[in-house]
Amino acid sequence: MADAEGVTAVGRNKKTIKVGDAVKYVNSDTVSRVTEIKKDEQGKVWVLLESTDLWYREETLEPTDIKPKEKKEERKLTTEELEERFRKETETLQGFEVGKAGGGGAGG
Repeated sequence: MADAEGVTAVGRNKKTIKVGDAVKYVNSDTVSRVTEIKKDEQGKVWVLLESTDLWYREETLEPTDIKPKEKKEERKLTTEELEERFRKETETLQGFEVGKAGGGGAGG
């Protein structure tokens, strides 16, 4: 997609969508903030949503007053945090007895 300076998108309800706006994807009710808008070689306008990091056609979105959830910051875990997480998961698994888990198979 070609980067188009000053491209504006027009949502399903014919309202203008700009970078930073909160929009709703009408097929799944996903609410997110717009991070980028581009026009492709065929002249179609695409909108990048922060929460999914996916591109959507402008006509599948509509501006909304619903406040999008803030995107969680991804950070690298320290060695100590990884060891603690592993220890907790190991303790949980040790308390689970496989033999007592019921099966739903057709055995005899």
